Amino acid sequence: MAIGIANMSPAALSLVFFALLQTVTCYTVIITAPKQALIGSTINMSAQLFDGEKPAAGSKPYRFTWSDSAGHRKTIETNNATSNWSVVYTQEQPATHVIKVEVEKFISFFWVTEAKASIGIKLDSLLVGSLELIQNNVMRSHEFVSTQEAVNHSVSLSDADLFFLRSKGYHILTYWFQNCTYLGMSSSLDYVATYPKAEQYYDMEALVVASLELPPEPTPSTTTTTTTTTTTTTTTTTTTTTSTTPATTTTPATTTTPKTTTSSTTTKATTPKPPARSKRDVAQIMHANAALLGFNLTSALKQQKASVGNVSVALVNPLGVRRLSKLTLVPGLQPPFNCVNKKFVAQDPKQIYGYFQQRVVSKDPITGFGTTGKNWLQHWEVLQLNVNCKGSPPFELCTQVFTAPYNSTGNETCDQYEPIENCSYEYKRYFSESKTILFFIRNEVSQTLNQVTINMYEAQRQSQLSVVVVPVSCTLVAVILVVFGVAYYIQRGNRFNVEVADFNFGDTQSVDMEYKTFPQRLIDSIRDACTWPGQRRHSQSSADLMADQEQPPSPSFAGNVGDVDSNLRYNTFN
Repeated sequence: MAIGIANMSPAALSLVFFALLQTVTCYTVIITAPKQALIGSTINMSAQLFDGEKPAAGSKPYRFTWSDSAGHRKTIETNNATSNWSVVYTQEQPATHVIKVEVEKFISFFWVTEAKASIGIKLDSLLVGSLELIQNNVMRSHEFVSTQEAVNHSVSLSDADLFFLRSKGYHILTYWFQNCTYLGMSSSLDYVATYPKAEQYYDMEALVVASLELPPEPTPSTTTTTTTTTTTTTTTTTTTTTSTTPATTTTPATTTTPKTTTSSTTTKATTPKPPARSKRDVAQIMHANAALLGFNLTSALKQQKASVGNVSVALVNPLGVRRLSKLTLVPGLQPPFNCVNKKFVAQDPKQIYGYFQQRVVSKDPITGFGTTGKNWLQHWEVLQLNVNCKGSPPFELCTQVFTAPYNSTGNETCDQYEPIENCSYEYKRYFSESKTILFFIRNEVSQTLNQVTINMYEAQRQSQLSVVVVPVSCTLVAVILVVFGVAYYIQRGNRFNVEVADFNFGDTQSVDMEYKTFPQRLIDSIRDACTWPGQRRHSQSSADLMADQEQPPSPSFAGNVGDVDSNLRYNTFN
């Protein structure tokens, strides 16, 4: 193999080297061009050579070969990896052309093809652009608009088409339609209005007509009045009275006043009426309006008949849209467009048209956003906040937590939004220290930020009232129970002594109160059982004394008290 390579010619070696180089490097070329262009306008295109994912290195000779399906061809040699080409198509019929570019790089003595690319461009007689919605100088990326701000409906034409119209001296007229109802025309590409009612849908359409002739100006109806007045002079004749004696004749004064004659001639110059639409076209438009607005045409017609001016507000402006731009209605001039079937009417080949449409959905922005709940918490408490606001759903909520103290700058952003069904959200979380929470909430047309600071504190520890009250109360109850128990015991003991006491309610002088033993009591009992004379006075029992007292007193001792006392003393000391 080495011998074969050595015997190859230099040209063959160069080709082998180029082939190996092509297998190592990977070049691609990308064409940047509009997808649609206006017939007669200049189309600007550019090509960029890439080496992998990065632009190819410059300072090398490149050759860009441009061509299209219409037969145009141009070769551009440059030391840069980019190339620009402009082409103009003047044919009147719409068509689609394919643009091709081939990039070659010069290596040694040869041009080596590095990359190829192609793209299609649609040529049309209509203007290219879009109908944009702008609020607060910010273009809406979707169809939703705020009910609190004016909406600028702006037709944005492509740079190539706008340059073409201005360079050729075209005059622009824009016809505006709302829900298939003609609003009027303007000489600009803007229309400003407000949509105060939320959750409503509008189909806005704009027809742009570019003409080399000046647009017609509104000419209001004029009325010319010619008045001719003829005046006749009034003549008064007076006759003098003559008196003759004896007869007197009196002639009264006579006054003649002819009538004044005035003749008036009025000439009215009327503007010729525009050609009336057929009943079928009017019915189609009315039904289309009703269908777009979502109500029954029969009900709208009943409302129209009941109105003073025989005009249905539901058909003209059913959703209360306020027009801030002044639109012109030219008598006799009908828009060259039928919004029912979306077709042009009496299209002039000398004019350039552009049709643009945009759906508008009104939404209430977020208002009254706030939080309710305790923001002073003890260390053991859990944070519970209720987030509330007003606005049009759907809503998305995002939170960020910072260490307190923290003051929001308004430039914070949040990435992790969570959808919520309605603007009433309960936020629960435990914090061990003071924090600042930022609540971000947004809907389709607005976004708001609210800051809440959570403060943690320690409450002063105090003895509970029950710790003091319960022991004191129990002590008092115990003392009261003891006192009552002792008193009850004493009272019960007193009652018991009274019940068992042996009192002799007879002769108290013979009561034997002394203590006797059992033998003594036994002897007394035997003595009492066996009684004999002479021993009775010596008895030590109370029964003997009582028996002696029952006997009649001796005459010798009658009334002698001392005898009884002696007996008692005897019994006592015995």
